[in-house]
Amino acid sequence: MDRPPIPPAARYKASYPPPPGLNWAVLFVAIAASEGIVLWLVPQPYREFLVNLVIAAWPIYLCIWIRKIDDQSLSLYWALASFATGFLFSWLLWIVVIFEIREELLDHYNRREPIGLRLNLMMTILFSFVYFQYELNKITREKALESEELIAKNEPSVLE
Repeated sequence: MDRPPIPPAARYKASYPPPPGLNWAVLFVAIAASEGIVLWLVPQPYREFLVNLVIAAWPIYLCIWIRKIDDQSLSLYWALASFATGFLFSWLLWIVVIFEIREELLDHYNRREPIGLRLNLMMTILFSFVYFQYELNKITREKALESEELIAKNEPSVLE
């Protein structure tokens, strides 16, 4: 879904760390390549654990970043709990993690840094963390552009 235009006033607070700036396509290729390497090189008894670890690396990093912007965030606890459970319950907990991260991103970027973030439910279900990174990458670019504009606006001109 399209977001409404961002108001021209101070859109972002500098007190929050910027979102991870990794391109979503690079993230997707890195996850797929890592999975392939694990499936190819790791012997069977350890393969399932390492596959889960590789899949969970970026979501856990994202949960840690969300914890930095909101110390009340619970997504990290859900993500870590998924490792302590059996296979079926682990999948259920990852669904909880996906929607917990979605709610935390919507809360942050619509309340604390109000930019009007909208996250499509179907894209969240189908692509979850790669889709979140796609949206976060757009926010990172917008923040970088705004900071460049502010720097250019505050620099004295040679013509003045």
